[in-house]
Amino acid sequence: MLRFSTYESIHGPSSDTHTRTLTRINNTYAWRVRVSAIISQQLIKRLIWMLLLLTVGCTGMVSAFANSAVEVREEKHLIIQPGDTLWEIAVQEKPAGMDTRVYIKEMKHLNDLSNGRIMAGEVLSLPQY
Repeated sequence: MLRFSTYESIHGPSSDTHTRTLTRINNTYAWRVRVSAIISQQLIKRLIWMLLLLTVGCTGMVSAFANSAVEVREEKHLIIQPGDTLWEIAVQEKPAGMDTRVYIKEMKHLNDLSNGRIMAGEVLSLPQY
């Protein structure tokens, strides 16, 4: 029959393991003390406020730049003549430097047109920038 069933029962309690455990606990405590000395509660509050302000500010900038079209100031009305198309009207009426497709999209939105069909005699509202 075995006289000793564990390593510790043969050699006694390991003081080395106990020392390592205490050192580890002391190092953890020392690390927490150093971190808490560097990062105070006031600093954490300031960082949270700065992060909050940065988030709100960036959200505002993103929403401001999300609308690529400039707001419409007034409307100009045009009576459609036979043979007119949205493209021809947009090329003649759009501001210089604006993409024709964007202007057509704004015309469709302003006049509630689901497709690009227009008929002679209709009154078309044109966006003015």
